[in-house]
Amino acid sequence: MKPFVFICIVILLVLSSGVYSEVTFSGLHLSDKNTLLFEAETYSPGIGKYRTLFFASADNWKLHQLTFFPERMALVQGKEQLQIQNRFGVFRSDKNLKKITPVEKFPAFTLGRQIDTGKINPVEASPDGNYLLYVKPKSYAYGDLLLFDVQNQKDILITSGVELSLRGPNARWGPNSRFFIYQKEGYLYYFSIDHMSTDRILTEKLRTIGEGKIANVYWNRDGSLFYVIDTLVYQIFSAEFFTRSIYADLLNIGRIVGKLPFSFDPNFDSFWVSPDGVKIMFDKGGRNIFIYFLDPDDYLTTGKTQSLPYLFLPRNTRIKRVIWSSSDRITLLTSSIINGESETTVFRVDLTEEDSPPFFKATGDSGVRDMVLSPNQLRAAVVKEEGVVIKKYNTWEDEFAFPHPDPLSALWRANDELIIGGKYFIERADLLDKSSKIITLSQPEDYGFGKKDDKIQVKVKEKVFNISPADGTMEHIDSFSVKEQKLFSKNYRVYLEKSTAGSYENIVMVRNIDKLITQPLFKPPETRYEPFPEKEEQIDFINFSHGSRIRRREVALVFNAMDTIEGLTEVLNTLSEYNLKATFFVNGEFIRRHPGAVKEIARSGHEVGSLFFAYFNITDSRYKVDKDFVKRGLARNEDEYFQTTGRELSLFWHAPLYFVNTEIIEAAREMNYLYVGRDIDILDWVTEEQARDMPGTYMPAAKLVERVLKLKKPGSIIPIRIGRPSGKRADYLFSKLDLLINGLISIGYKIVPVSTLVEHAK
Repeated sequence: MKPFVFICIVILLVLSSGVYSEVTFSGLHLSDKNTLLFEAETYSPGIGKYRTLFFASADNWKLHQLTFFPERMALVQGKEQLQIQNRFGVFRSDKNLKKITPVEKFPAFTLGRQIDTGKINPVEASPDGNYLLYVKPKSYAYGDLLLFDVQNQKDILITSGVELSLRGPNARWGPNSRFFIYQKEGYLYYFSIDHMSTDRILTEKLRTIGEGKIANVYWNRDGSLFYVIDTLVYQIFSAEFFTRSIYADLLNIGRIVGKLPFSFDPNFDSFWVSPDGVKIMFDKGGRNIFIYFLDPDDYLTTGKTQSLPYLFLPRNTRIKRVIWSSSDRITLLTSSIINGESETTVFRVDLTEEDSPPFFKATGDSGVRDMVLSPNQLRAAVVKEEGVVIKKYNTWEDEFAFPHPDPLSALWRANDELIIGGKYFIERADLLDKSSKIITLSQPEDYGFGKKDDKIQVKVKEKVFNISPADGTMEHIDSFSVKEQKLFSKNYRVYLEKSTAGSYENIVMVRNIDKLITQPLFKPPETRYEPFPEKEEQIDFINFSHGSRIRRREVALVFNAMDTIEGLTEVLNTLSEYNLKATFFVNGEFIRRHPGAVKEIARSGHEVGSLFFAYFNITDSRYKVDKDFVKRGLARNEDEYFQTTGRELSLFWHAPLYFVNTEIIEAAREMNYLYVGRDIDILDWVTEEQARDMPGTYMPAAKLVERVLKLKKPGSIIPIRIGRPSGKRADYLFSKLDLLINGLISIGYKIVPVSTLVEHAK
């Protein structure tokens, strides 16, 4: 057998990467006129590191942001204004796309707010741009749903106790900005802007649509809402919200317009409705794509069409974007995890074909990051790694391409005008004359004060600009010529001081030489990192259930793959976004059922241990569990894993249901295995049925996140189940993995594989 210590050291070297959670300030330039430039480097999951440039003046040391990285972009105010959101705040351009400034009175770093780490909490602008909808966290997993009135610069509380979601607030605006739908505690509610404006807001109970989550609803372009519950499809026109919710005990919430052949599960299913409202595309389980004609009466006939389009996706694939044009041509952008990296595929189906039944076809496009349809639906902008390709939508033929270094997303401002947001700058592209102009910079490559005029010069991709600190307006100049970097002037000295609080690695300090005062340039982060325990807890290197409690603020995420595969793709995607390596335990049944999934776990660079050759109740009196049984079970799992992946299992294991006794431990030790236990039982395996015999043990996923963050300690091993347990749950912890990781990052924890915990505990 392989020596345990050697394997641990090798694994530690391979798996030493982790999430970049801290904010680092650097690049201080102090001018003779007592103005300061500096930058902040942060990490955005799914995007990577980027830098943001700031300016401050000794007049009041007020901060001005000079570059705006487009973590999220939107067009508002009739598509005239560009909105940018990143971890420093929410920003908007003027209608000429020349000035970029923070949304007034909305939380931002330059206004004293702490810089976000991990994934940012999304902010959704109403289509008319008058409101911002967001959730203000009150705990790790819950918050207040707030409506920010942009014109009056104030927050309006919509409701409390809403689950946080890092994919977008649990709310959706209607296309006319008059209504939005939100989710709370398993129910859907509507909110009317008109009722709010005339002080006629109904109580929340009277605004109930029905059971479900945001995935249960879809706004159509005509302003009607489609609501799927179980197998029924309802259509609700906005004018009916008030009447139907008031008389919910007597009337259905909407008109039944169709039926699905399967029950809808908002945890795994999604749907889209055609622009004319007569067809539905149903994604069952994230991989079975069906298209149906909506008809409430399917008792005697299902309509003229006998063969309908169907697409069967691999289990490692999810739909990333859907375009459904009024001409009934559908384009899907899918994303897959392959060898730990994201790969995309584009599929199209033309529902107007009459000669033969329509079917999905792969287009052959590769490296696609996003795609968006033009307002007149004649073109599509396809965002790729090297630029944006403009295609004729109906035929999917290339027209021309705009080169752009590392683009992230694109927005149509008009039929012949495109906004392209990338890692280095955001530009406005004119499709008529094939020209483009930079609107603002995403991040600086170099910067300083001009030698001749002290103006701020910023260099990006061989382009040089003067930037005004007042409003961010830019002027292109020919060459980059700046003064030597200085940290002092006649009146001030600036320096970086290491931070011992929160997520900032350091702080910019300003020393006033005349007044003999030294103070931070901006408010330090709140001290949220928990203190280490005063004493070390005993560590058992035979039954390893936790690492050191006092050496490092780190935990291990452990994923147990026992039988079914639900959630695995989401877990692998999330770990990849955060640049994390974790520990997976797989048993023989999982390997036999899902060999491709096991290969992908291994190829993604994660640590893989043994969960025995089968998953069963090891305490059952029908089985004689002795040393020989344990050894043969572990050896068999080794062989099956090797035959499937060509690799060896790590010498970590735990028994089904975490059962342990002396004989089991000793048998595994003789094979150089280390038994890996846990110090937290998350209870993500508890179903509603089991909770009847164990009151208080069943919790929704958001509550489980809060339970973990309450119980964890330095060195904790946090086990998470892959797949659905046998029984009913409203939701699953693996769907909230990003929320859990964000919570751990926010309190200073690093996430490592079990092998790292073992090594650091020695």
